[in-house]
Formats: sequence, structure tokens, C-alpha cells
Amino acid sequence: MILSRRLFVVGGGALIAAPHGLFAQATEEGVTVLTARPVAAQLMEPDRPATKLESLSGQWPPPVLRARQGEEMKIRFVNALDRPLALHWYGIRGPSDMMSISVAPGSENAFDCAFTPPDAGTFWLSPVADISRQREMGLYALVVVEEKELSPTFADVPLVFDDWQLTDDGQIDATTFGSLEDAIAQGRLGNWFTVNGRYRPKTDTETGLVRLRILNAANVRTMSILVKGADPLIIAEDGQPVQPRQLGSAGLVLAPGQRSDLLIGEGEESLTLAINLFEDVIEAAYLDRKGTSAQVQLPDNFALPPNPISNKLDMAKARTVPFLLEGGEKGGMTGAVYNGEKLDLRALLGKGMAWAINGTASLAADPWETFAQGDTVILDIDNRTKFDQPLHIHGHVWQVIEDLPQGFRDTIVIPAEKQEKVGFVADNPGKWGIQSTIAERVDSGLMTSFEVEA
Repeated sequence: MILSRRLFVVGGGALIAAPHGLFAQATEEGVTVLTARPVAAQLMEPDRPATKLESLSGQWPPPVLRARQGEEMKIRFVNALDRPLALHWYGIRGPSDMMSISVAPGSENAFDCAFTPPDAGTFWLSPVADISRQREMGLYALVVVEEKELSPTFADVPLVFDDWQLTDDGQIDATTFGSLEDAIAQGRLGNWFTVNGRYRPKTDTETGLVRLRILNAANVRTMSILVKGADPLIIAEDGQPVQPRQLGSAGLVLAPGQRSDLLIGEGEESLTLAINLFEDVIEAAYLDRKGTSAQVQLPDNFALPPNPISNKLDMAKARTVPFLLEGGEKGGMTGAVYNGEKLDLRALLGKGMAWAINGTASLAADPWETFAQGDTVILDIDNRTKFDQPLHIHGHVWQVIEDLPQGFRDTIVIPAEKQEKVGFVADNPGKWGIQSTIAERVDSGLMTSFEVEA
């Protein structure tokens, strides 16, 4: 297999605090190899103990994968850990047999993944099972798919925000993995913050146009990110271009798993990225702008090129289906079906299940619904829980019907105890999931599947 020259794992100046080169190992055939294994990561200050984590590339910080729109990606996954890995390409609308993969331990079980991303944008690769533990341990990667053509060009800076639940000696607090208390409530909130796997990293970037690709990789925390020293344009959300608009002083709010691309104009002022915790604001990363300005002027009508998504909802022929979210603390759920058996709430909690979609906790043996390719689907979502619910759809993009001008994306947030109608075109054949992006809620039932028949 010959790997496209455009696919590589980026290092050096493009990733803050990543002085080493390629994170991945390339085979003689040109296939990029990612080997998941334990790592020692300096999450805290240099004089503090290193944290025992895991990485998809076997190195730290976590990898950033780059490809070009319309060109084939080829990656070989090797699992050198002591347990299986189940991974999903969040936001990429590739073929169903490649978008969610399982990799058993051992080099003899290596999995070759090849597909051509149809969309340019900012995506990510992350666990789709045992998410609470595996995401918290660092098993994820940012995925950057560059546009076929883009003018003008920008400096490209990936920024992965995360929080970690650390003990006093700087280690991951493993005693709360599988906690029922976390499962039914907010989830696993961290007490330590990093950007690109480092504490308050500093880097140099150009004085010209700068594109910040921001991901919230936290298990549960919604991040409110402030950019001090500039008022950037929001140019993409969850991988899909949007009509550019100023970020303003309110900050960038991202639920877990959400991404946003910001464009910063030319200037010499250094930038500080901070996290608004509402009771406090903490500085998280620093960008030092250096070099000579290129004096590039953005056209008045600038926007990223649109992706080839199905964005025409046929409301006259749309198929509307109920989508009920239940469970969690004080949610009123009395029971649900789990593994084909109807259980009361006490029995569900005994099996680690605390959430349900349409009366079923976690994935069932058969898909929840089947749609014909090309169907317009309207999900009538009723969030009966006491929590805001960020939901991600696999292999497709969707939008809240009342927010039609805001465009399509792969992750939406349904406010607590509210109803929303969400529409998408079922245009990608195969079996797909709809899941919470909060790790502990997926592990305890908040996920379902549907099928699109060709």
C-alpha cells in the first residue's frame, strides 16, 4: 500500500510543546503505523512527577493526524496494551466498516484502516467503548483534513484542551473509574488542565493569519475558552464551514468532543488562551507572535469552501421519529431494556446502566431504526433528564431545525428538560451510532444505533 504524501502525523512547530518529529512510524510500504502503548507524560510542572498515561502513538503529546480532502488515508493500528481498543473517527463521513474499528491486543491483530475523507475540517479519533477510562488515559488524536485548495493560506495551530482527574502525586485517579456516582451525575470532572497534553504551554506562531483548530477532549466538562489579545472569526464548527462571525467577549463554548476553527488576523500582539470556570478564569496556553507580517487581506466575502454534504432537508417527505432521553440523577426513569431484558431501575444500576434512549440502555442486538438511503429524518428529541445532553451522530451531519441558518454539524447540545427537532439526510449506507459525547454516559447506556440501507 502506498501512502499519500499528504497523510502524516504532525510534529514540530505546528503542535504546541511538541519538539520531537513524527509521532507515527512509517513502514516500508508507506503505511503510517500507530501503536497504542503506555507512556510517561509531563502533565504537571517540570519539577512534578510524570503521569502514567497511554497514547495511540506510543509518544506524548497525543498525535495529530493530517490528510487532504479527497485523498486516501491509510493507517495501521497496533494495540500494545493489555485490553481491546474500540475507536471511532468522530465527524468523518467515511464508510461504515472503517469509521468504527476494534483492535485486539498483540501485533498479530493489527488493523489496517483505509478510506478517503470527503470533507475538509477538524475531526478526532477517540474510543467508542470503555470511553471513561480510555479517553481519560489519553487515547485520542486530533485529525486535520486540509482543503483541496484554500486561499489565502494560514498558519495552522491545533489546540487540544483537556482536564484530568489527578491524585496529589500527579497520577490518574483510577479509583473512580466505573463510579456509579459519576455515571448518574455530571461525569468525571478533572482537576488539572492541559493544552496539547502540556501545562500552560508556550509557542511561537506567525504574525500573519493564524487558524486555531480547537478540540475539547475532556470526559464531561464543557469548556468556555477565551482568546485574549484578539477577536477571532469563527470559521468552522465540528468540521463544517460556517459563515464567519466574530467570537466576541463571550468566549468559545465547546461541549466534550466539539471542535471549532478560529481565524486570527495579522498582528504582533501575543495571545493568551484561558478557560472560564465561571468562579475563576485560568490561563491555559500562550501564543507568541513573531516574524514579518505578510499583509494578507481577507476578501469581504471570505468563507471556507463548503463540504459536499447533503444539506437539503425534504420536509414534505421527512420521516419523523421520537427520540427520548431518560435517566441520570433525579431523572425519573423507572426502568429500561438492557441486553434484551426489561429491568427496573435498581437492576439497571446494578449492571452499571443509568441512561436510556427510547427505553433501551446501551446498544441493542438490532438497530433502533432503519432508514432508506436518501431519507430525510427528523428526530423529535425529548430530553427528560436534568442535564444538558451533547449528542454526536456517526457518519452524518445534522442540524437543529429551529437553527437552520447555523448550518450542519456532527454534534449538538439538547438543553436539560427541553425538546428539539433535529434533521439529517440518511445518505451514508451502513450501521451507525448516535451517542452522548460525555464519556461516563456512553459507558452507562446513552447510545443507540441505526441503519441506512442502500
